[in-house]
Amino acid sequence: MNEPQHPHFVLSDGMYCHVMPEGLIISKKQLPKETPEQRTNPEWLWVILLFVGAGIFGFFFVMSVIAHYYVVSFMVGVGAAFLGWNAVKLIGYTSTLFIAREDVLGVTYHTKSFGYDSFIVRYAGPSGKVLKRRLIIYDSQECLTQALTVMTEQGWLVAKTKP
Repeated sequence: MNEPQHPHFVLSDGMYCHVMPEGLIISKKQLPKETPEQRTNPEWLWVILLFVGAGIFGFFFVMSVIAHYYVVSFMVGVGAAFLGWNAVKLIGYTSTLFIAREDVLGVTYHTKSFGYDSFIVRYAGPSGKVLKRRLIIYDSQECLTQALTVMTEQGWLVAKTKP
């Protein structure tokens, strides 16, 4: 079915994670001609946008408390807390398209009751800074089985954890 012949699995965004001897390469179905540059900068844009959203919700929370709209205050406060919590959880994650095998500190598998299962790849950036990349597996049992098999057989998978 025109699938790549080397070990790989499909991610939730339709990209492929190619498990190569030199490292993990995230790309389209076919391997790129050159190995992509490893990004070592965390995704600060999304963190900032989430904090701005939490700040806006916080403003409306304060205004609704002042106006004595307590039901609205509760809902807006929950929204602000949710956005703030997700911003804090996102700190340190990158969107790199290549992770060298020698830089990898560990790979853990996370299962979700609701949502996609994922691998969290922890790797060393410049000057020893620990960075993370979340590889979210496509939502089908076949893709999940393939991903677990590939990562285990290639010696990448360290531990299975529940969130």
